[in-house]
Amino acid sequence: MTSTRESGFGFVEMVIALAILASVVLSISSLMQTGASAQDQGKRMRRLTELSQEVTDEVRSRMLASTRVYGNDEGGNAMMMMLDLSHSPQRTGVRRLPTIDFEGSFREDRPGDLLTGNTLLFSYLAWRDEFQCTSGKQYLVDVFRVVHLYLSPVGTGPSEQEPGGLDLVRFVSEPLIDADSVYAITDPVDRAEVLVHLCNATPDVNDDTKDPAHVVWHRNVEVNTPGALKQIDRTSGVLSESVIPGTGRPSVWRILTGREGAVCLLALRRASVASNFDSFAGSEGRLGLLDLQQGFPHGFEVQVVGPTSARKVLVRLVLVETSRGGLPVWNEFQTILPAHSR
Repeated sequence: MTSTRESGFGFVEMVIALAILASVVLSISSLMQTGASAQDQGKRMRRLTELSQEVTDEVRSRMLASTRVYGNDEGGNAMMMMLDLSHSPQRTGVRRLPTIDFEGSFREDRPGDLLTGNTLLFSYLAWRDEFQCTSGKQYLVDVFRVVHLYLSPVGTGPSEQEPGGLDLVRFVSEPLIDADSVYAITDPVDRAEVLVHLCNATPDVNDDTKDPAHVVWHRNVEVNTPGALKQIDRTSGVLSESVIPGTGRPSVWRILTGREGAVCLLALRRASVASNFDSFAGSEGRLGLLDLQQGFPHGFEVQVVGPTSARKVLVRLVLVETSRGGLPVWNEFQTILPAHSR
């Protein structure tokens, strides 16, 4: 008697083969999904890196012409309080300027040795005006602006439930005319003509026009000193130590925003400055001492060291992505900016 057997797979063999095939397909699918997720995460991280660099590069370009970086002292706090932020985005509860170390180096804060601030304030040379009076004489006058970067809460602000909750605001002031340049013009008629030109933004010797400049600033005294700021009468060129009524300025001296205003640098860009609650976002690199109750320093930290002739500013900026979905994405960007005080 002979036994016969049909060639091919039996039922059990087929089930085993299908199980193996399904396992291989699942593994490949999982690897593809992981690869796509990693690629997407890398793209999002690059976007945050580019955004961090864009913000600090813009600050760097102005700081190359800086004339003073303000620290956490009487003069710095007076300048910060002089800025009119009434129409600007809200500030966080703690707005602290860095303490300038004239001889030391950048370092982490320790109790009793606090350098770090969470805001940046400096003045820079905006332009040098050259004007020819009807007398035929030409004069050069320096014009400055003040820049202030500070943290602003978004929505309900920082919380443990959501990443970020903070924007970075850039305030750029109105033009401020250098008093030394003005008083170097000894002819009172020419001086008044130059001031009227600056106040009314008439063309200079190159037929260029700039923003109107209404305020003369004595830079060698603190800004809250009486007479440190003077307003120009746009018709006569006469300087007034008090605010001229009917000119649209607050009755008490304040430095107003300029044409650029106060801008939220991260608005509509799916990014936020990391808060103290975002422990995943590089908290180990923090410079300032953490204060959860007061809300300091968050992901924007500033230190300033060096003498006036060789001053350096360290800026640490940590951004987190605010869009939902995927793994949390963050970027820590730290750079040192050259600055001058003159």
